[in-house]
This record gives sequence, C-alpha cells and structure tokens, in this order.
Amino acid sequence: AYWPQRLLLNRADVVATISDTTRALMQQHRLTRRPVRLVGNAPQPGAVARDPAQAPDKTLLYMGSFMPYKNVETVIRGMKHLPGYTLHLLSRITPERRRELEALVPAGTSVVFSNGVTDGEYEQLLRTATALVTLSRAEGYGLPMIEAMAAGTPVVASDIPIFREVSGGAALLVDPDSQGAFADAVLAL
Repeated sequence: AYWPQRLLLNRADVVATISDTTRALMQQHRLTRRPVRLVGNAPQPGAVARDPAQAPDKTLLYMGSFMPYKNVETVIRGMKHLPGYTLHLLSRITPERRRELEALVPAGTSVVFSNGVTDGEYEQLLRTATALVTLSRAEGYGLPMIEAMAAGTPVVASDIPIFREVSGGAALLVDPDSQGAFADAVLAL
C-alpha cells in the first residue's frame, strides 16, 4: 500500500531523492503531488585511487546486503567460469544466510566470507581488485559502484536502469541472471 508514503510525502516541505530512476518510480506510483528534487550521492573525498601501472589481483569484490533481490547467488554460481579468481563477500552476514550461500559455492572455486571489513580494508581491496561486482535486480542508487569507480576499480553490474544511470556508461552491464555473461564481462577486463 502506498497511502502512508503519499500521506507523508504530500505533507513534506521538500521531497528529494538520489536518482532520476527513483524519481521516475515515485512519479509512476504517484507518491506525491510535490516536485521531487534530485540530490546526488557520492563517496567521501580522500579515497586513494589504484595505481594503473600495477596489475590487479584476480579478486572480485561484493559489497552489499545478502537479501534475495541482491542476487548474490548468480555471482557465486558464476565463479565456476572464473578459475583462479577469488570472490570476496565483504559485508556482514547472518550465520543462516552464510550457510545458504556456502552451499552454492562451486567445487574448486574460492569464495571468502569476510563478515564485514573496515573502511581501510575496503579501500585497499578496491585498489587491488579486478572488479567490484553486483548483479542486483533492484537498487535505489548503488553506492558501492560509485566508490569503486572513484577508486579507479572496474565494475561489472546488472543491466538495470539505476546502474545505467549511476555508471554513466563506465561499468560493464550484464544480464543479472546470466552466469556466463557475468564471467565473460570479468574476463573481458
């Protein structure tokens, strides 16, 4: 039901969102009669970019929750097409969800569950990884994508409207349900 959002948004002094994609969804669902302003989101200044002369490690990073719409399952299953690569799942994860995802790891592949990393660890991994990967089926913005691009780290992401908008053509976008397309994009890097 959208009536609670409509009630609150129509009483607001200002309605703002972080992307044109979200603004369009708000308009599509008629969440407010008020104009919706766009306020961009970006990583904090001070991130150190990667050294372009240094070859990246054969590592892939995932930063985000493990909710079903994030589609981490396809990334994990796609690792069978990427021998020699290691997938780092950086975010905190419940023991139950970890067991579910561990059961999907293809034999002979390397998947590391970090259960959270510090900002410094994340920045270091971004500087050395082959790519940040996300095959989410829905997003509000995609801050990890922006953080990776700010560090000079390539991004392989699902071809959905918000990622098209946020990446501005700088990411390799793939079908979020295709393990093969995901792997091909990583190998293309």
